[in-house]
Amino acid sequence: MSKTLKEQNAKLIWTFFSFNALFFYALAITPIINFKEFDWQEFVTGRGIWLIIIPLILFIINGLISSDQKAIITFWRIKNPLPACRAFSVFAKKDDRIDFNKLESTYSPLPESAKEQNSLWYKIYKSFQENPVIKKSHKDFLLGRDLTSIALLFLIVGGIAGVILITGSTKWWYLAFALVQYFILAIVAQNHGKRFVCNVLALETSKQP
Repeated sequence: MSKTLKEQNAKLIWTFFSFNALFFYALAITPIINFKEFDWQEFVTGRGIWLIIIPLILFIINGLISSDQKAIITFWRIKNPLPACRAFSVFAKKDDRIDFNKLESTYSPLPESAKEQNSLWYKIYKSFQENPVIKKSHKDFLLGRDLTSIALLFLIVGGIAGVILITGSTKWWYLAFALVQYFILAIVAQNHGKRFVCNVLALETSKQP
């Protein structure tokens, strides 16, 4: 049985999650541990407990975030955040690979409302969902969206814990890193989402009658 796109992305997501958890550990936990006089009881009952709790909290919260909420986090839109909601009114007009006149003649009149655009785009997508180009685009979009959501959780939860646990000016450097990481991943995910939408429409307008 072939793996789903999310299952294919799982290893990369956990690698990213582990990197952020270990980075936080290195800044917040390691400096306060004296390995020559290491006290496991103090580690578990004291600050070291954050090493166990924070990844668990982040994992649980990320699992509770719905697809729509992840889209809001990624695209910075509260209403109709998915890029397909602007598939015909915005993105199709900007992609030179897409024959917009053919779209208009095939699906005239093209929908204007965000929900109707998303609905029509999804119907078109279903015809090409097994195409290797579309599967790769979809996979990249899902990966970018999930990484962006995790990055925001580290920014919020890790940032608050970092202010408490990380000493000196390092805490502000950590916050800056977490903030930049989130914005970079959001932009990357946005671009993959737009490309995913446009790839579907490009295939639709290039197919032979």
